[in-house]
Amino acid sequence: MGGMSIIAKRLKEARLRAGISSQKELGIRAGINEFGASSRMNHYEQGKHKPDVLILKRLAVVVQVPVPYFYCEDDELADLILKFGTLNEAQKKRLLAFVDKL
Repeated sequence: MGGMSIIAKRLKEARLRAGISSQKELGIRAGINEFGASSRMNHYEQGKHKPDVLILKRLAVVVQVPVPYFYCEDDELADLILKFGTLNEAQKKRLLAFVDKL
């Protein structure tokens, strides 16, 4: 990671995956004041500051990822979290039952 926090890395990945080109736009969509959105999001993505859980929850809604994704250090597990988050409840239950049998 080169010293970058995992939250910073995942936040940038999620923003770009969601097709949101600017940090300011993401911040505004997440309810951050438009005058401070660019600066705050830049600090979060650079790892200078870490967003609290409430902010991460709002950001997760905007970029459509589960909150645990932001904390996952393992890239494969992060990918699994993303995929799991797209499943409906019945699919999640079937997947967990399958995993239990492994």
